[in-house]
Amino acid sequence: MTIGGEFAPLQIGNVRLENPVLAAPIAGFTDSVFRGLVRELGGCGLIYTEMVSASGWIDGRIEPRRLRGVPDEPKPLGVQLWDREEAPLEEAARRLVDMGVTVIDLNFGCPKRRIMGKQAAGAHLLRDPATVGRLVAAAVRGAGQTPVTAKMRLGASCAKLTAVEVARAAVASGARAVTVHGRTADQSYGTPSSRAEIAAVVAAVDVPVIANGDISDAASALATMRETGAAAVMVARAALHRPWVFAQISAALRGMPVPAAPSLWEQRELLLRHHALVVDHEGDPHGTVLMRKFACRYLGGTPGARTFREHVCRAENAADFRRIVDEYFPVESTADVGSDEQAA
Repeated sequence: MTIGGEFAPLQIGNVRLENPVLAAPIAGFTDSVFRGLVRELGGCGLIYTEMVSASGWIDGRIEPRRLRGVPDEPKPLGVQLWDREEAPLEEAARRLVDMGVTVIDLNFGCPKRRIMGKQAAGAHLLRDPATVGRLVAAAVRGAGQTPVTAKMRLGASCAKLTAVEVARAAVASGARAVTVHGRTADQSYGTPSSRAEIAAVVAAVDVPVIANGDISDAASALATMRETGAAAVMVARAALHRPWVFAQISAALRGMPVPAAPSLWEQRELLLRHHALVVDHEGDPHGTVLMRKFACRYLGGTPGARTFREHVCRAENAADFRRIVDEYFPVESTADVGSDEQAA
């Protein structure tokens, strides 16, 4: 692969992704509306739903709202499953194939206490590569020709890094790619993602490795791919603040000029359209309440953004939401403001 020039499309099993830039599954955020906006802005090779509990779905204990509309959604589309039991993963994978999903990902990286502790799943399983292998094999049985991938961290704790062993176990059991977040489960986001440890996984397996962690813009994506040898990058938190980042990274990988961020006016209009789409899906005021967490991530680095966030996070309904946007980012103050005047 040539970085900063022509790049190789990402091949995951029998799936070819033209852009080796992926959007991470983020609980509470990568819903169908957000996924649609990311596709519209361009540059994203593959986006995932929020992670789904295989057991909860198969047992009927959890309504699979996160899968609503998946069969009819544009593809490619990935779904991430989590569990620690083989049978529900196999059945969930089989159902996802029937829904027409492009890639099935298994989560071995979630650091949340609820998942690692009570459920003994997510990053907890990084302590046990053999179990990871069995879980991947079960999903592969259910998935048939649909590729199964695995997402992991470097280890359950800094005391023992197991990413290489876990990646090898996953690949030996049929995983067609692995995504590696360059931190352990007990490291905060203030700890830099380790490109060296991601590179160690790249060297250890013969399937594509997708690098994740601290990829916030085109420059960090290029540096990560150069230093790790990864076949692709996955963007997580940065996409919530700048969903146009995929187009910027993809341009950089092609050796093309990186497009400017949208102007403040364009960001304001994207925010209002995002809100309207959520309300259309969920009704009001529920849609407005759901939109608060997204709205707080828009318009960052602009004068008045902090006060705007303080107010928009309490918006009660659609009319209230629009009033707050108009008050802090009125049309006349945003129409002529270019992207160079905002902080990324």
